[in-house]
Amino acid sequence: MYYGGRGYGLENMIEVSNKQYSFQGEALIQKIPTPVKVLDINQRTGKIKSAFYEKKSTVDYIGIFNGVSIAFDAKETKVETRFDLSNVKEHQYYFLDNWDRNGGISFLIIHFITLNETYYLPFSKLRSSWESSLKGGRKSIKYKNIAEERYRINGRGLILLDYLDIVKRIKLGEDKT
Repeated sequence: MYYGGRGYGLENMIEVSNKQYSFQGEALIQKIPTPVKVLDINQRTGKIKSAFYEKKSTVDYIGIFNGVSIAFDAKETKVETRFDLSNVKEHQYYFLDNWDRNGGISFLIIHFITLNETYYLPFSKLRSSWESSLKGGRKSIKYKNIAEERYRINGRGLILLDYLDIVKRIKLGEDKT
């Protein structure tokens, strides 16, 4: 269990980790902002009064690590027994699928809030569950199918969530998913 991230939200822990990866020259991972169209701004305070999402975003993060492109989305759940597939939007799934089919590594980082556990979910597992759900199967992935020790994300020094340790094992072929 990691304790360095206590009090941080998942995306904040990923941001801190990404800054450390960049600082240490290990990887360049960027958060992808959701495109927003501002309609009205309070001229006195500069705060946005009215806006809407211009279009659907892709996924939360895109980057490069050791010559391999990676794309992933960060998800949190309070449910201890499963991860509901409804947490993944259709356009996100198809973006990750396309990324994977074009030779990149795509995955989800799933944080079980009440358990304080974070896992790497390979896209192959997401694809299998997604396709099964389209054929009438489960609409979720059981916790026990996600919570494999080899996919548990721990911290390393100033890197609160060292998810690239798992990506490295996959890239080097040490982990067949």
